Amino acid sequence: LRASLSAPRGGWMLTWLTRTLLGLGLLATAGVAMAPGVRASTSARPPCRARHRWVAARDARQPPPHAVALSAHQVAARVVMGTAAAGAGRTGPLVALLRPLRRLLDSLWMQCCCAIAKGVEEYRKSHRPKSIFLVRHGQSSGNVNESIYSVIADHAIELTDHGHDQARAAGKFLRKEIGDDSVHCFHSPYKRASQTLGEIVKAFEKSKLAIREDPLLREQEFGNFQNVEKIQNSKAERRRYGRFWYRFDNGESGADVHNRAADFLATLYRQMDLSNRRADNYVILAHGLFIRLLCMRYMGWTVAQFEEVWNPSNCEVWRFDRQPDGKYFLKCAYRPEEGLDGVSPHPAHCTPPLVHAALL
Repeated sequence: LRASLSAPRGGWMLTWLTRTLLGLGLLATAGVAMAPGVRASTSARPPCRARHRWVAARDARQPPPHAVALSAHQVAARVVMGTAAAGAGRTGPLVALLRPLRRLLDSLWMQCCCAIAKGVEEYRKSHRPKSIFLVRHGQSSGNVNESIYSVIADHAIELTDHGHDQARAAGKFLRKEIGDDSVHCFHSPYKRASQTLGEIVKAFEKSKLAIREDPLLREQEFGNFQNVEKIQNSKAERRRYGRFWYRFDNGESGADVHNRAADFLATLYRQMDLSNRRADNYVILAHGLFIRLLCMRYMGWTVAQFEEVWNPSNCEVWRFDRQPDGKYFLKCAYRPEEGLDGVSPHPAHCTPPLVHAALL
């Protein structure tokens, strides 16, 4: 059935199966209608001159259960639900003969439904993106001078000139890896992430791009305007308490960001499996901690394993490739090479991410 449905004009088999089931259902309905318990009373009506007396008598008394005529949908409902015939519960010979057939049809129908569901799942997995690229934003003003967080909101921090160079190099590298395939981009609403994506997409054709902003991808919240001395003390305390569990004042813990990563994965799978516009590759532009926690959620790392993983560097790319079973494997990480001529979009080799080998 799956092969026939996936073939061109393969819907003929489903049409044939539907018509066969409908025909057998009508046959079963006819058998129930012929049963003594279901058949309505067909006794001859009284002559016309006594009709008024017959009508008055009919209205004055409730007809016996066996004389109630069932509508077509009531008969069909009783056949589908497998209930006994109306009235005294007697069934006709045709109904008794059709019961094994009905059980066989129920079994075949369940097998067909399971086969169709399995085929749909296999189709979805085989049509998911070939690769998913996780990209951290370029160098920001906050990466150079942490005191800027005390006067500028975290979401408004911009890229440095070097950060723009890193983003352009990452765009050229991604274009080399993706080629002319279509790309769907998710990005954090923070300004440094939006600016990084703006430089990356310059390397792609607009007709092959789809862009979506998602607040779930935002950075861990450290509070509002941040006091530099207080934040440094909090980070020192976090190292003693545990990076995953520690919650900043008026901010989030790593566990909170992990929950957001789980919500984003659900969004990502809905986009991959149910969207009318599918892409060959996905680019997710986010922040260092979110990328680690997204990998933790998808790859099933424990909290202890998460503590062994470090943030990707600015504009570092973590690449996931789809396997035959539809799951994704963290293949490697690409870090922009920096030299006298600036940032190179073509690393000399693919280096493993800062992840323990047992986690890959």
